[in-house]
Amino acid sequence: MKTPQEYLDIIQEAHPCPVEYGFERAAWLYETREALRWVLDFVELEFKHQVADIQDRGVTSEKYCLCGKFRNYTRVNLEALHQYNVELFESLVHIKATDAERIIGRRVLYEEAKGILGDLDIRQYQTVNATELSKVVPSHVYERLTEKEERLMDYVIEEVAV
Repeated sequence: MKTPQEYLDIIQEAHPCPVEYGFERAAWLYETREALRWVLDFVELEFKHQVADIQDRGVTSEKYCLCGKFRNYTRVNLEALHQYNVELFESLVHIKATDAERIIGRRVLYEEAKGILGDLDIRQYQTVNATELSKVVPSHVYERLTEKEERLMDYVIEEVAV
């Protein structure tokens, strides 16, 4: 298996960078980055298909082994904690915010937070989902109630026609 440096050398040999710095180097890096992103997406999808095929068919190899990568994490045994100390359990137990939103909805969460913070302090957290708004008001009203906001997400290097 090749090292990352060996792959980089292959890319640079096949697609050499014209200069050491400046716009031409930035353009080369941009072009290479975009190509690698596309390649990564393609390779990731193809890899998943190959793994699924290997598993589905029960394929084995003398040269390769399909091994799972696992991440260790600690999970609290809720029942054991409850039996150990009910007060401690009650002081620590909670649900994830995403689960709470799914269970009781955004509006109920908002009302609860507003009840805790009050009308003035809640304002810094207030938000309305533009997609939800678009479903309940006519388009001419939607246009009046929303504004386009441009956010810098990345830089693009484009070749200027001479």
